[in-house]
Amino acid sequence: MGLDELREEIRKKDEEIVRLIAERTAIAVKVGEEKKRNGLQIRDAKVEESVKARYVAMGSAQGLSEEVMDRVASALIKEAVDAECRVPGAKRAGKAAVIGGAGKMGSWTASFLKESGFDVCVVDPSVDNGLTVKDCAGCDLVVVSVPIDATGKVLDELEQTCRPETLIFDLSSLKSPIAPKLRKMARSMKVCSVHPMFGPSVTSMYGRNLIVCDCGNRQAVDEAVSLFDDKGGNIRVMGLSEHDSYMSYVLGLTHAVNIALFTVLERSGYSFEDLKSVSSTTFNKGLDTNMSVASEDPMLYYEIQHLNSHRDEMWDLFSEAVSELREDSLSDDPKGFVALMDAGREYFRS
Repeated sequence: MGLDELREEIRKKDEEIVRLIAERTAIAVKVGEEKKRNGLQIRDAKVEESVKARYVAMGSAQGLSEEVMDRVASALIKEAVDAECRVPGAKRAGKAAVIGGAGKMGSWTASFLKESGFDVCVVDPSVDNGLTVKDCAGCDLVVVSVPIDATGKVLDELEQTCRPETLIFDLSSLKSPIAPKLRKMARSMKVCSVHPMFGPSVTSMYGRNLIVCDCGNRQAVDEAVSLFDDKGGNIRVMGLSEHDSYMSYVLGLTHAVNIALFTVLERSGYSFEDLKSVSSTTFNKGLDTNMSVASEDPMLYYEIQHLNSHRDEMWDLFSEAVSELREDSLSDDPKGFVALMDAGREYFRS
C-alpha cells in the first residue's frame, strides 16, 4: 500500500473517531438530562478520574503512551461536561441587565445569562438602544462590567435606581477602589462582587476559576454562586478584603514577570524571529503567555498594577527575589542558587 493509500486509511479512521466522539457526546447529553432531572451535580471528580484511568489502562494495553491517553480522556471529558452544562434546567423567570455588555467580558456574561434563561438587556453607550442605568430599575439581576475607574460611579447610580431585592455584582479585576461602596450597598441591598479568572475567549467554564466576594450580604453570595454553579467551573467564595491580596500575585506578579521578560527581549538587540530560530523548549512554553500579555489593553494592566492596595508587598518580594537571584547566579559558590531552586521545587510539591 502506497503513501497516499495509507493517508486515506488514516483519514477514514479520523472520520470514524469524530463520529464516535459525537455519539459519545450525545450520550453525555442524556446523562446531563438525567442529572438535571434528579438534581445532581454535573461534574463528578471521582468519575472523571476513573475515566482517565480507564483510558490510560486501555491505551497501555495497545502500546499507547500514558501522557497522550490522559490528554485524550481530558478532552473528551471536557466535551461531555460542556454538553451536559448546555442542557436547559428549570427556566429562570427574570430580567437581567449587563452594564458594559458590549465589551468583551460583558458580551460573554450577557451570552452566559441568556443561555441560563434570563431575558437580557445590554446597557452600553456603544449600543444604540437608548437604554441607561435607570432602565435597570425593574431588573432581577444587574451585572456591572465596565473599567475599574468607572465602576464606582455606576454603583452609585444603581444604588439610587434598583430595588433592594435586585442582585447586583461587578466583574472588576480589583476590589480595593470600590470596596467601601460595595460594603455600604450590601448593608441594604443584595450586593456581592464577582471576578471570573478567565477571559472572554473561553468557550465554557470547564476547569476555570471564578471568585465570589462576600461584601456583607450572604444571600447575594449564595444567589451569585447559584448562577455559575454546576457549569464545570471551580467557584471560590472569599471575603472582599482578601481578594486584592491574592490578585497582587495571581495577576500583578504574573503580569510583571511577563512584561519584564518581553521588555528585556525587546532591548536585547536580538529580533524575535532570530531568537525563535534558536529557542528552547522552556522558552517556547512561556511564549504564548508572553505574547498574550503583550497584546492586552495597557491601561487595564496598568490599573491592575497601580490600583492594587497590596502592590507594594508583591513588588518588595519580587525585587528582593530578582536581586537575590542575580547575586546567587554571579556567585562562585552555587549553594545559594541551589537553595532557591530547591525551595521552589518544595513549594510546588507541597
